[in-house]
Amino acid sequence: MKVRDSGMPDQAYWESLLDVTLILDKLEINDQIDSLVEFGAGYGTFTSPSAERIQGNVISFDIEDQMIEIATTRTASHKSKVNIIKRDFIADGTGLDDNSVDYVMLFNILHHINPLEILNETYRILKTGGKAGIIHWNYDPTTPRGPNLDIRQKPEQIKQWAINAGFNLKADKPIDLPPYHYGFLVYKR
Repeated sequence: MKVRDSGMPDQAYWESLLDVTLILDKLEINDQIDSLVEFGAGYGTFTSPSAERIQGNVISFDIEDQMIEIATTRTASHKSKVNIIKRDFIADGTGLDDNSVDYVMLFNILHHINPLEILNETYRILKTGGKAGIIHWNYDPTTPRGPNLDIRQKPEQIKQWAINAGFNLKADKPIDLPPYHYGFLVYKR
C-alpha cells in the first residue's frame, strides 16, 4: 500500500530540500548502530550515508520498482552492507524477527492513513532500547514540498502516536531539522 501523496519529485530537487548530514547527526545515526532499517528507500538519499556511519547493515524497504532501481544503483559501493527489498511493509509487515534491529528510520512517511501500523511494526522489530528516528515536513504552508496540510501532521500528533505505540521520547519538543523538517528520536521501552 502506497502512502498517500507519496509521489516523488525530481531527485536533485528532492535532495535540495534535505540537509542529510544534519538529519543523521541529530537523529543519532552513528557507529553504535549494528542493524538499521529504513522504511521507504526512495532515491536512497539516506541509505548510503547511513551505511557509511553504522557498523553493521542497512535493510531498506520500498514498494516502487523505479525507486528500488535508483537506490540500488546509488548504494552499489555499499553492496555488502545494504539490502534493498521490494515489499509492502505496511500491508505485509517487514518479515523481520521481533526485537531484531537497533534503529529504524521513519523519514517523511507518517502521513500514511494509519501511521500506527508503521509505528507498531517499528516497535515490534526494534530491540529493547532500540531507537527510531522520525522526520516530517514542517506544518507550514510555505514549505515547497510535502503532503497537503490536511494530511500533514503537526509535531504534537506524531509525538502522541509514538507514545501510543509504546515509545519513550528522547526530548519532549521536536528536533529542528532545517530547512523544512522537524523530527523526534524515540526509544523502545
